[in-house]
Amino acid sequence: MNNNTYKDKYFSVVGDSISTLEGYNPDGYKVFYHGERQELSDVHSPDDTWWGKVVSRLGGKLLVNGSWSGSWVAKLPDRDELFPSGCSDERTSRLHRDGIMPDVIIVYLGTNDFMFGVSPVYNGDIQILKEQSFTYAYDLMLDKIKKNYPDAEIFCCTLCTAYMEKDPSFFFSEKRWNSTMEEFNAIIRSIAEEKSVHLIDLYTHGTAYDSMEGCHPTAKGMETLAELMIKEMGK
Repeated sequence: MNNNTYKDKYFSVVGDSISTLEGYNPDGYKVFYHGERQELSDVHSPDDTWWGKVVSRLGGKLLVNGSWSGSWVAKLPDRDELFPSGCSDERTSRLHRDGIMPDVIIVYLGTNDFMFGVSPVYNGDIQILKEQSFTYAYDLMLDKIKKNYPDAEIFCCTLCTAYMEKDPSFFFSEKRWNSTMEEFNAIIRSIAEEKSVHLIDLYTHGTAYDSMEGCHPTAKGMETLAELMIKEMGK
């Protein structure tokens, strides 16, 4: 990669708890990495996060980290409105600040959809809204981001497996409920291609990241994610 490609470019992030950090998300957004969790994960500053490493190593500047702990791409079943889901108007329109628009938007979202059994596709069930299916919601999210930030270069990340260095017996199951991680990743790949945005295919490397409990990266895990992302962005 040309090291000057992203020099001084403004980066914004759309993510879940994996991408949060106390003091670096919009006011009111739920944050995972704070207090004791920072100590347990050794993730204390942007330099310890995947997004901080990526932006710094590419010579860019963080504009907005629009990540919300616990959020899905799809609509949460216990909410009347779409917010704080990734496909909501609020999440897809708050990636600029002080009149500055993002040059690059990285979307790393969908882990909770996979973990909590969101339907990969809408099956026509009248008891379920289309927004509660992953394919429809991911498509809707990208449409809104592209409409709000037509000049931004958009990257979508596939989901990645994890391990626990502190517990070698831990097994990461790639099948949850009735779906597999690869089903969700295939959807992300397909929609990214359809929408003509870039793909950061973390999964295809077959490299798991170190985690606290099988999901949230430690500082070591963040380094793994950052290295994979930069490698993918250089393709």
